[in-house]
Amino acid sequence: MTAWLRALPTSVRLAAMTCSAFLLLMVLAGTVVYREFRGNLRATIDQQLVDVATVQAKAVEGAAVRTGADGNLLVDLELDPDGGLGPSDLERQILARDGTVLGTTQGLADAEGLVAGRRLVRVAAGVPVFGDAVVRDEPLRFVGTTVADGSGRIVVVATPIAELADAERALLAIFGPVALAGSAFAGLAGASISRRGLAPLARMAAEADAIGAYDLSQRLPVPARRDEIRQLGSTLNRMLDRLEAAVQRERDFAAEASHELRTPLAILRAEVELARAVAEPAAREGLDSALEEIDRLAAVVEDLLLLARAGAAAALDRRQMVDLGALTSAAVQRFDTVARARDVTLVASGTVTINGNASAIERALANLVDNALRHTPRGGAVNILAGPTTGGAVLVVRDSGPGAEAQALPTLFDRYTPAASRPGSAGLGLSIVAAVAASHGGGVRARNLPEGGLEITVELLGGSG
Repeated sequence: MTAWLRALPTSVRLAAMTCSAFLLLMVLAGTVVYREFRGNLRATIDQQLVDVATVQAKAVEGAAVRTGADGNLLVDLELDPDGGLGPSDLERQILARDGTVLGTTQGLADAEGLVAGRRLVRVAAGVPVFGDAVVRDEPLRFVGTTVADGSGRIVVVATPIAELADAERALLAIFGPVALAGSAFAGLAGASISRRGLAPLARMAAEADAIGAYDLSQRLPVPARRDEIRQLGSTLNRMLDRLEAAVQRERDFAAEASHELRTPLAILRAEVELARAVAEPAAREGLDSALEEIDRLAAVVEDLLLLARAGAAAALDRRQMVDLGALTSAAVQRFDTVARARDVTLVASGTVTINGNASAIERALANLVDNALRHTPRGGAVNILAGPTTGGAVLVVRDSGPGAEAQALPTLFDRYTPAASRPGSAGLGLSIVAAVAASHGGGVRARNLPEGGLEITVELLGGSG
């Protein structure tokens, strides 16, 4: 099977195989029918030719050997009255043992001996030989038999078979189109049957594609009939059960660990701040670095806790009306110092209100702005846009940086990938954005802008105002 055939859909391949199998069957059946038809047409003529050749071979016995064309050759011989072939239907030759023409009727004048090659060996053994020949564009059927006088001469009797050839061509002319039409119908029928048979798989694939990484509670539709497709669907559903249980254990562990780490980190930070307050100036630099690392560790803990809650839909437990315009303005103020230090213009526009979790959306927006600022060169710009959509709202963050590699776009929001990471986030930055969007019933997508830069759009559902 060639690579291009393997690349075709299963239904198309099944249709092609059905069409090919039917065509092969028709060719085999046609070959058998044609051979039988051809053989039956010739059987009657062969018997008549044998009868005539036997009579004429007996008449030649003992006659003088002559060579050259002779228009009166064998004309005085009595033909088989029941043979069905008259003198006008027949052409004749007398051949020497080696196939040389000794005598011929006018219709075979200048023609080579019809019996030649292996047929000479068979006829010398006393076995009549048959064959087809074309003389002066006319198809002939001939029989050759030996003269039983020890001379080795061969009597050949031939008759035109143009009508037989026409009948054979008519059979092929009818059978060929019928076979092709039947093969085409078989291919269409195979495609229709395969599509109907594979329809449950197509529905199953659509359902599987709709199952999100943050909601594994959905299950694939299983047909009522007990067949291989039902077995496949049941097997995949059991696999989803195991995946859901494993992911839930991961979320529970992350949430519990993050919650348990919050208090020790808070105590550690307080103690370091207290030590810094009474430390010598030379030691404060090291304590400042320790405070930065504690803040980064606390950010990782908060990210893990938010991911766990968003994955379990806990981020929507405290729903309230959230002004996205106010959140974007607050994000501009929060990152204004960083933007000025990097000589990047940071602006926000638009306003819309949505029913959601303010802290989760604020954290997702902060990650987007932080990601954009880190990838925007000096003199560039980062734009934040909030706007309404049908049943919700969108947050759009555009930067003027180099954008993302095309192959990295599909995995941009996966956890623990370089594209999703930011300093101190352990590769969780953009995955937080995806989790928050999913917990609000929406989604996130990214694209490279034609003029350069990356645009990330976050859809949030929950009734905009």
